[in-house]
Amino acid sequence: MIYLQKCCCVVDLRMGTIVCGLVHAIADLLGGFFIMITAGTGTPDLCHKLTIFLILVHLISCAGLVYGSIKLKTKYMILYILMTIAIVLYLIPLFVADAILAIWYFVLVTYFIMFWLSLYCWLVAYSFYAALGGTLFL
Repeated sequence: MIYLQKCCCVVDLRMGTIVCGLVHAIADLLGGFFIMITAGTGTPDLCHKLTIFLILVHLISCAGLVYGSIKLKTKYMILYILMTIAIVLYLIPLFVADAILAIWYFVLVTYFIMFWLSLYCWLVAYSFYAALGGTLFL
């Protein structure tokens, strides 16, 4: 398993984890807002409802990550680590389905950026979690 010593090769892992939690929370709010606007043309389907639910739970986990990073408590970071992996795995079929259906190019680029940003933020958070002595999953 790859573990980071610093975030973005410069920033301390603790500060990087806090920043990742805040950036991810802002991305969740913007993504949820974007989904509510685009799904507002009728009754939201199951996929939109599931996405909004995952975003809300992930938003709560981001708050837990920031709190756990400030207080150095690993138990508050676990939900973020698990939810981010769920989000990353959820983005893969969304990207493939939208690529097959030829949905907007902007949506595909957004999924691609969200995938790599989520993966890197997860790696930063997991590295800090491991440095604090949390139970390792991988």
